[in-house]
Amino acid sequence: MTTVYLIRHAEAEGNLYRRAHGHYNSAITARGYRQIAALAKRFEQEHIDAVYSSDLVRTQTTALAIARVHGLPIRTTPELREVGVGVWEDRTWAWLARFDRERLVAFNVNIGAWEVEGGERMADVRDRMLRAVKTIAAAHPNETVAVFTHGMALRTLVGTLQGLSLAEIDKTPHAENTAVTKLVSDETGIRVLWRDDASHLPEELTTLRRQAWTKARDGVEPGVWFEPDAAAAGRFHVLCEDERVGTVAVAPGVDGVADLTELRLDASAQGRNLGIRLVGQAVSHARAQGCDTLRAVLPRENALGLHRMAEYGFRVAEETPERVTMALYSGYDGARRIASFDEAWAEVER
Repeated sequence: MTTVYLIRHAEAEGNLYRRAHGHYNSAITARGYRQIAALAKRFEQEHIDAVYSSDLVRTQTTALAIARVHGLPIRTTPELREVGVGVWEDRTWAWLARFDRERLVAFNVNIGAWEVEGGERMADVRDRMLRAVKTIAAAHPNETVAVFTHGMALRTLVGTLQGLSLAEIDKTPHAENTAVTKLVSDETGIRVLWRDDASHLPEELTTLRRQAWTKARDGVEPGVWFEPDAAAAGRFHVLCEDERVGTVAVAPGVDGVADLTELRLDASAQGRNLGIRLVGQAVSHARAQGCDTLRAVLPRENALGLHRMAEYGFRVAEETPERVTMALYSGYDGARRIASFDEAWAEVER
């Protein structure tokens, strides 16, 4: 009998910034690294023979929870990827709610009928996920394997293994980031012993439990979308529905570093946890310009601004008596990802 642990990736940029990331290669957030460390603690004493992951950075980074601690290589395959969302990739969910609402609702509650240009059909995702897990299980008879994958792909696979149709899967819950599902495989097939367990996460490290879309019948949540400023490259108007409520701007980058020059929300939009979504737009734009670091320079007396930037994941990079330079790294460098995991893991081990 083979045991397979299916594990959803930790909180990534799409989860935090509320953007549609299927095959888009998003990075793990600061909270995500803490989730990975908690997952590593859960599996610290568990015997694991092999680690598999989708080939996207967010799953490979999450797989460090077992690969790094147990000294195992990470074997990657694109068959474990999230559903590709085609022309939706890196759009904000609020933009989709405003301009493609019918298909967004189908994505949330009628996935079997959903399709967009350049995207995958969910039936095809189901088939490739089944094929991948069957192949992995067959390659490891009487062993224990950890498989790192993605939310929608995982939900579809687990529901299918439980005998559900795509329509029935629509009614099943979504797994928390780093949630674990346990399968067993033998000559009779693959069975789900239990699913979607995130008991290793304290409440303050959860992601989905905090998000409004999980409580809405149609899965649509309020939020903001962005409209390029025709008069200034790298500057975006922030819109809630059709009302402009702020601005975010990124200056052209040099040596992989882009400057966040403006981040503003009107009073009417404040207090709704929307500021982090402006950071997401800045990260997305900077990455498209070839920059993996976002820099912000604030006057030292701007205590609120410094506090907010720290909340958004920025770290102090340089200080003078007058100014504080803060930076947010959102690149894919493997050594830096390992260092971030090691830092979070050290905190758990203290």
